[in-house]
Amino acid sequence: MNIFFHSLCIFALNFVICVLTGIENSTIHIILPEDMRLVYFGEYYTDIFLLPEGMLAFDSRARYNPDRNYSNSLKSWKASDDYPFIVPLLFEKKNKTTSIEYHIHLSSNKSSKTFLSNLDDIISRSFVGIQSASVTLAISVMWNTKEVSCQDREICQNVNSSLTLATDGRQTFAMVELNDTSLLENVSIQSGFNYGYGRGWIDVVPLDHSSGRHLYLIHSEKPVKGGCDVRRECNDGEAYVSPEVIDMFGGNILEVSGPCFYKNDTIKLVLGDFSHPYIIGDCYRVSKIKAKCEIPPLTARGRVMVGVSLNDGASVSYTTRITVVHPTLSSRFVSLEGSGWGGTSARGLTVRWNASKLSVYPEAHVDVFLVGYSEKTFWGFYLPIAKNIPVYKGYVTFNASDVTCDETCAEYEAGFVAVKVRNITHANLYRTMPSGAIPFGWLMKKYLEQEYGTQWLHEKCTNWYQTEVNDMQWITSLDPCPCSLQQALSDFGRWQTDLSCNMYSKTPTCAFHKGAVHCVRSVSTIGKAGNQCCYGADGLLKYSEDTFQGSTPDRYHDWGADPYGTPGSVPSLSHGLADVMTFFYCCIWANYKDCDFYMDVRPTKDCKAYMPPTQAMVFGQSHVITFDALPGLVCENGDYILYQDSEIMVQGRFQKNTHSRSSIKSTILTAVGVRVKGETVVIKLKSREVHKTVNYLNSSTSEHILDVTVNNEYQFYDREDNKWQDFEELTVVNNDDLSIRRQSNFTILSKNGHGILMFELTGSLHVTVSISSAQMDNSEGLLSRSDASSMTTFTESITNNDTQFSWISKWYVNDTLNQIIPYNVGNEMSEIKCPRPHQNFTFEICLGDARCLYDLFTTEDVGVAKNTWDSYQRYSASMTEISKVRSCGLLSVPRSTKSNVNYSLGSTVSITGCRVGSLKGQTEYVCTNTENSPEWLPSVTASCSIESTTKSSSTPVSLIAGIVTTVVVVLIILVTIVVIVQRRKREDKYSFQGEL
Repeated sequence: MNIFFHSLCIFALNFVICVLTGIENSTIHIILPEDMRLVYFGEYYTDIFLLPEGMLAFDSRARYNPDRNYSNSLKSWKASDDYPFIVPLLFEKKNKTTSIEYHIHLSSNKSSKTFLSNLDDIISRSFVGIQSASVTLAISVMWNTKEVSCQDREICQNVNSSLTLATDGRQTFAMVELNDTSLLENVSIQSGFNYGYGRGWIDVVPLDHSSGRHLYLIHSEKPVKGGCDVRRECNDGEAYVSPEVIDMFGGNILEVSGPCFYKNDTIKLVLGDFSHPYIIGDCYRVSKIKAKCEIPPLTARGRVMVGVSLNDGASVSYTTRITVVHPTLSSRFVSLEGSGWGGTSARGLTVRWNASKLSVYPEAHVDVFLVGYSEKTFWGFYLPIAKNIPVYKGYVTFNASDVTCDETCAEYEAGFVAVKVRNITHANLYRTMPSGAIPFGWLMKKYLEQEYGTQWLHEKCTNWYQTEVNDMQWITSLDPCPCSLQQALSDFGRWQTDLSCNMYSKTPTCAFHKGAVHCVRSVSTIGKAGNQCCYGADGLLKYSEDTFQGSTPDRYHDWGADPYGTPGSVPSLSHGLADVMTFFYCCIWANYKDCDFYMDVRPTKDCKAYMPPTQAMVFGQSHVITFDALPGLVCENGDYILYQDSEIMVQGRFQKNTHSRSSIKSTILTAVGVRVKGETVVIKLKSREVHKTVNYLNSSTSEHILDVTVNNEYQFYDREDNKWQDFEELTVVNNDDLSIRRQSNFTILSKNGHGILMFELTGSLHVTVSISSAQMDNSEGLLSRSDASSMTTFTESITNNDTQFSWISKWYVNDTLNQIIPYNVGNEMSEIKCPRPHQNFTFEICLGDARCLYDLFTTEDVGVAKNTWDSYQRYSASMTEISKVRSCGLLSVPRSTKSNVNYSLGSTVSITGCRVGSLKGQTEYVCTNTENSPEWLPSVTASCSIESTTKSSSTPVSLIAGIVTTVVVVLIILVTIVVIVQRRKREDKYSFQGEL
């Protein structure tokens, strides 16, 4: 179909040249100048099309289709037939005619100055997160629709709609204005923004067909609505906030809009589930449209409901959700200087802060104080350090001996230092700026010495030990540690990196696990507990019986336990008091003399019972490897169930690789959808159609490679503090190094140990599904073990079309009830015909591998084929690595020293002595493969005999002698790894959050 452009507008220098014909019902094409771009839902465009149907489009192929319901979340049409556009108003028109009137405004034109200045003012006043705007280009359009041959104006469907589109080159603003729509009350209307290329839609006009002005920021995939709602008490009103990611320790200033704010309102910010106890933040009115609120310290992380109250918290009408970040992931703008912050002795201490983030008012003053945490009252302790300090000073120094502590103070063993602006209206980005979490040893020491004497640390440690030793049942229910680092890294559904000891980090610490190069934590919680496993440079598990720096389970998981907000469930802090402060009492502050007490009640969960995960994958040109390592191939378009059990469903979308160089097209995986209960996560490749129509103006292309939606809402993982996001049922993690790539590699985690890893490679998605062996017994889907049993080689999967069809068609999603991924892909499956390389087709780089040759044949791309070969080799190596470790488990001889700590099958370990007591019994043991499982032979009889069974404060402490020579040699050889994990040696450098 040819398009007649009756008007072509081209920008040249500071002028706009338009060729107008005055013909109605035709399209107008506007080309932006070379140095100007317009950002629409994350993509840059330089061509604009005004259509008589009432559409402003960014693709010449865009058309109005009255049969489409764009508000439908699944969409029934193909993404390849979906184009980006804006529609102020579409409705079921009778015979009609439409005329278009439009104006173009440039900041370089004097005649446009006033108009653009007014737009700047509207934008700055109407949207949260924007303090000032500087529009460089604006296009205003009016569509005048008249019903032909209608004489009675009271019933004619005559409607005027207008759209103003404005940009500063980075942000894009849209103002939609509708006149009287009362004549359309019984007519289906559509008004909104279509992202295009299968990326979604957002409604503008609500169901009540409201006339008037509607304001939106539309440069991002998450649009922001401007202005305010005069209804005010709307039960389902949406609030808008900036920023959307905040610190769990609070203090952020949140700019809020939603209802119109009046001068007599008592505005409050209500956080949490409103049906349960919640937290209220103070606010003040900035204007009719905006308010600013302080986030109080919280006890939860992840997605938290936020509501706006106009009556001092009595009721809530407008709501949204924000992401609350674990304290270890938040950026810190308060630094603690001086000797003793993390110890029991402190002298001159300094608190330094970022003044500009606190306030830009020269007259602003701050107070500095300690904020304490306890499991009884949570945040219930505020101890002043300094008052009324000019914010611009940027620091305060005090003598620790001048800060007193009483009985109440001693109940709060840890917390943070806060710097607070006295007047909330003077606050900038923070009202209260927190430090990281620290122990309050130096503060409590005075009081506790009065209570317990100089042995107060020993008393604290042994009292805690007596309580813990009588309640050890929680450890038995934890998952056993993986035996090797390779197993821990591969089992990503059940174990994820502990950020405090991360070999991939640019600044690793492992401060509480010296000698370790990497630690992992269990994804799930059992009760409120979790497990932590650490590995040395030799790749072997470090046991707490062998070293005070070993793997220790957590009474309370460092990441917290959902539902949050109860004792033992608070992220970082519950763990900090139960598992870290006690390590300070028994180990660090006591010079490790009581550390055996700690390790006795935090024993490493032995890896002998560890069962590796089962994994299946899709890679390359839709190659499949099932959980039983059987091959498969998807050759037809469609959505397929990759995996499902009683808890979860995983679907994959396969589409023809239309960008292949070969005329024989293969199929690639383009999207993955995961559903647990009512929650849905979809991760998909950004359509290449975008790149056909977008001019990137020498900038980087799009900032992210994969689109991520959760319950049809776009989510972003572009900063270190939002790379990990928890939702109700699922967690989504960005695995990318943000300095290299953005949003190209993700892991989806369920609460039951499912892991779905996916990444983009050479234009297709690769996905690995990781489950436990127990879950595999109940699994179904394309990756399940039973359906491909008759195909044992890849060649069979492309030659046996009948078997292939029987296997594939069973898991084809052919109804919208089960569809997870929006938009339609194709018709009903009727047959399968996989491309077949001819018999003599070969290529040296493939080394005879059939998958590699298939991808080369169907793409004519050596790089694609090589990646397929590499992927299969990595899979094969990984399967060998995660399954080959056979271990006898810990050779348990408490308080002993050993020749080495390698407990793998075939290893010989000698007991060389005792740290405490005298060595008795057999001293040499071999990990031997017996009939049932690996066992230590002979049976372990060695022990370190202690004359008195009563523990005392004189227990020998050092484990240095117990660290085996073999490990030392390995560490010397692998000096580059050891350099990564250099330890902070001074006690004042310790911070408890997320470390132990």
